[in-house]
Amino acid sequence: MESRKKLRLFFIMKLRKIDIKTEQNQLYSAFYNCMDKVKGKAFFENFANEKIKHSMQVVGAGNYLLKNEAYFHNQSEEVLKLGKLVCLFHDIGRFKEIYLLSQDSNKRYNHGHFSYEILKNLGYSDLRLLLPVKRHGELADALDKDEEYQHMPDGVAKEETQKLYELVKDADKIANLYLIKYDNRIFKDLFFENLTDKDKYAPISEKVMQAVKEHTLVKSGDDKSFSDRVIQILCFVFEIYYHSSYEFILRHKLFDNLCEYLLEYSPDKAQAQYVCNHIQNYLQSKVL
Repeated sequence: MESRKKLRLFFIMKLRKIDIKTEQNQLYSAFYNCMDKVKGKAFFENFANEKIKHSMQVVGAGNYLLKNEAYFHNQSEEVLKLGKLVCLFHDIGRFKEIYLLSQDSNKRYNHGHFSYEILKNLGYSDLRLLLPVKRHGELADALDKDEEYQHMPDGVAKEETQKLYELVKDADKIANLYLIKYDNRIFKDLFFENLTDKDKYAPISEKVMQAVKEHTLVKSGDDKSFSDRVIQILCFVFEIYYHSSYEFILRHKLFDNLCEYLLEYSPDKAQAQYVCNHIQNYLQSKVL
């Protein structure tokens, strides 16, 4: 037991020593550039400020998983640094997206693809970094379908790419859920801002209920009401990879406030309660 504690302490100290200050400056450069472009537009200034805060929270969530998941305990310092960088850079393309949205808020963009291109332009070439960043905001099979990933030879590097993809997706979800719980972020995004009062209290859509029953994510565009949006976030639970992530969500009760919002905004309270119970039971089953 004592030797195990010493090994864990050694690993944590190794993780803490990994320096990403240079890369962090690159992220902040993209943030400041965005702020200059949206200056005077309060909504988009706030949006950018939330995203830089979110990026650092994802780094924190990623560090938590790196410390607590056994897979990473046996990895090299190179892989651990890539884990930090994948989390740090995953939303660097958000700042380009925010600027574009400030020009036309009706368009939609894939910020992961923006992040991928920005990193390549900065001189990064390691697919273990680029591909998880590129595909982190898409459905679970997005990495498998990526041509560059498919052409990677099977082996250690491809496995590391998959594990880093899982890391950033879990860390992103944990950070988002944490922010929604403590900062009411769900009421600040463009989706909520663009809904009419009628849409905010509209019923749960059929496709969204189907996603709950089939244990899948809600596809972008299928969320029509605020209840749909809440369930879209609750369905994050169906695409969590690491045991430590499930434990963190339960320990901090990160779904409780979302269920409260669902019960408030859904006109069918029985249906809303069914969704909450279903999600909670699924979550509990993952930590047994």
